[in-house]
Amino acid sequence: MDRLRLLFVCIGNMCRSPMAEAIARALGGERVEVFSAGLAPTGRVAEQALAVLEELGYVSDGLSSKGLTQVPVRDMDVIVSLAGPQLLQLLPRNLGARLEPWSVTDPLGEDEEAFFATALFLEKKVRVLLDDLLDDQGFV
Repeated sequence: MDRLRLLFVCIGNMCRSPMAEAIARALGGERVEVFSAGLAPTGRVAEQALAVLEELGYVSDGLSSKGLTQVPVRDMDVIVSLAGPQLLQLLPRNLGARLEPWSVTDPLGEDEEAFFATALFLEKKVRVLLDDLLDDQGFV
């Protein structure tokens, strides 16, 4: 059996998608290979995002802001847009991946409470997604 290959995409790959990446890695363990990317990567992950992940017990080591050309987009099983369905329309065509449009509020520029709320929302969504995919789709 193969591991599930999962990509989280947002605009800057600075807050939402790195948080989702860390959460999915922790919750999916060895059963998943997780990536994140942005359409216009900023080159850095927000300090507040890293702090919230650490406070919630998620490992943030290795998280970085990168673009779609820096991840194997065409090899993904599932691609999750954290900026709704509009962002999915900007991805390369003819991807074989299942596309998931999530609308997640970007906490950039907000206080730590907003980052916590985003992380907890992502945790719930990722848990449901992984439960569905790993149980029903035959991934290890």
